[in-house]
Amino acid sequence: MKKSIALLLVLVLLLTAAFAGCKKNSDGDDVSVAESGLQDADTEIILDEVEVTDESGEVVTNEDGSAKTEDVAIEVDRKNKKAYVLNAEGDRTKEVDYKKYAGDEDDTTKKKKDDDKESTTKKEEKTTESTTAEPEKEAGTTSPELTTKGTYTPTPSVKDSGEPVIFSSEDQQVIKAMLEVPYLYTASYDNGSVPIAIASHTAIWMAERSGLSPSTYASGTVVLDLFKYYGQTVVNFKSKCNGEGKCDNIVYNNSTDTFTISAFEDKTHEVTLESFEFLGGNNFYKVTGSVSGAKGVKKVTAIIQKNRLDNSLGFSIKALEWK
Repeated sequence: MKKSIALLLVLVLLLTAAFAGCKKNSDGDDVSVAESGLQDADTEIILDEVEVTDESGEVVTNEDGSAKTEDVAIEVDRKNKKAYVLNAEGDRTKEVDYKKYAGDEDDTTKKKKDDDKESTTKKEEKTTESTTAEPEKEAGTTSPELTTKGTYTPTPSVKDSGEPVIFSSEDQQVIKAMLEVPYLYTASYDNGSVPIAIASHTAIWMAERSGLSPSTYASGTVVLDLFKYYGQTVVNFKSKCNGEGKCDNIVYNNSTDTFTISAFEDKTHEVTLESFEFLGGNNFYKVTGSVSGAKGVKKVTAIIQKNRLDNSLGFSIKALEWK
């Protein structure tokens, strides 16, 4: 009798675990959270500077004869040891040398030293170009063309402080809008992985900016948009969206490798920007503001980076603290 009861309990536990790991996708099918999108567990998106080539594959040069370069998103598939250049839609356009992005121990140490050296050099050579509406105020910022290089540029903490600066009204409107992503105030992160719960709402907001109606989107588009917003890969977003996302308005469809966004989201809170500080490094800034309508949250501190990952934004949110 005791043996029968034990077997029954084991069966109940197995069934409970199976149902807990499933969610309906847009097709009405059960999608296992543990199994869906596992391919992105070994996939990372980083930014790199590559030479521009023409249709025949020849390197395009500047007026001085030097190779013309551009910052592009690189998808690193560590499982299959492949690396690809991604276009604005998140599609692979060409394969590049995987070894350059493999990040083995020896190369990692070397790259970090090189990146730290470059970061220090850029900081020492920073211009006094103003990013403010008042030309007499010096922002002390690095070149507006500068953006992240590789994966080893250290991001300052929200606890750090720097030199006060004033941003232009246009930049302030962009940053304000980015901090007012619906439900963004529900999670914080500082030099760590982006919480899936807020990434889900960010993905919806980024899709809404495309001007299209709620619909089905290629997974590459959504993942790349998140990379642009946060300036880093949202780790395992496809495999965790349906579970940790806790958002019914976006669902990952494993069978078609797509995301379905059923509805865009209304504004949940308002941010009033109060101060900006230049933190040096690779165009990092600290932004503070007051918050209203966010269920007890009264203040936000964000680390932002000025870059060109998304031309219409011009910034990425690198760290967040809501209080």
